[in-house]
Amino acid sequence: MRKPVRFTVVEMSGSRYEMGRQYGRQCRALIRKLVGRFDAMLLPPEYLEEGRKTALEALPHVRAEAPELVEEVEGIAAGAGLEFEDVFRLSCSQEMNSWQGCMRRRAETTVPTGCTSMAARADGASLVAWNMDWWIKWQPYMVLLHGHPDDGPDFLSFAMAGSVGRPGLSEHVSAAANFLPYRAAPEFEAGGAQWAGAGIPYSFVARMLLAQRSTADALKMLKRTKRMACLNYTIGDTTGDICAVETMPADIAVLRPKDESFITHANSYHARKFGGLTEAQQREKDPRAYRAREVLRRRGEPLERADIYAAQRSHFPRQNTGVCVHTSGERPAITLLSFVGDLREHVMWAAWGSPCQHRFLRYGL
Repeated sequence: MRKPVRFTVVEMSGSRYEMGRQYGRQCRALIRKLVGRFDAMLLPPEYLEEGRKTALEALPHVRAEAPELVEEVEGIAAGAGLEFEDVFRLSCSQEMNSWQGCMRRRAETTVPTGCTSMAARADGASLVAWNMDWWIKWQPYMVLLHGHPDDGPDFLSFAMAGSVGRPGLSEHVSAAANFLPYRAAPEFEAGGAQWAGAGIPYSFVARMLLAQRSTADALKMLKRTKRMACLNYTIGDTTGDICAVETMPADIAVLRPKDESFITHANSYHARKFGGLTEAQQREKDPRAYRAREVLRRRGEPLERADIYAAQRSHFPRQNTGVCVHTSGERPAITLLSFVGDLREHVMWAAWGSPCQHRFLRYGL
């Protein structure tokens, strides 16, 4: 029997500063707890101070491209009674992790067992799905932001408490994401010391995507901005325009379905432009993307939410991990949450924790 567990929903409305202040007040204890542990969860002691400075180098880029999100961070800090810099850094977890991976020349530190995304056309609109996979220690800090800004579309965005958000659903688009091995540019291999420098962090990019009116607008935004980490963003809109967008700091590659009405992605490059894996290679080297595709193909088209749930819950044959992640070791990881954003009904269906063990519950815009 799957458990019905609801997320803590943070209600936010009004100006950006006021939204942030409401968020900070509602999650004050949880944000303060995470601030006290955050840096040590990501950075080895020898890189702590430099890593903090590296995260703050993103601030001018965010001010230039999304000043409204800086206002939200200011409000969060005020509501939680914390310093701005400490709260801003909460939205830079992937960037700090990627940076220290470069400094240590360790490709494996730049991509945790992390995230699978999917999108499908459905009844003239889109279904966009995300499994957020990372270390189990993050789970107590996950919340769902429900925003009603004065100057933008309503949205639902998952967040680690105090950050501005991650993937989610808005009135016009839904976006998912998954980490990619850090590369400063296409000519560099992952795992080296090349660092592209400051840009817009993932959490801010995710929120910027949810402010767009279409997939086409989202692509324009990704093309014009410089980012600070390497991720794939899977996007769909109310017209059924779906794609996966592999991003490096200053370059992108757009992938679209060919003979199918859906697309899947996990933690490797698939685009030919970036020397990506073929589908045959993905079976061994990107098995979660391959497994999700395999499940969706078996379900048959047209796909519905239940079909996507089946892919999100799937394990590899004769294993207890897969698209739904369960790993052990020094840093055990699980699927922290799963969602399907349904742009036909403007509803998110989300499962707390491992989707093989939990029900998908409804969250409306």
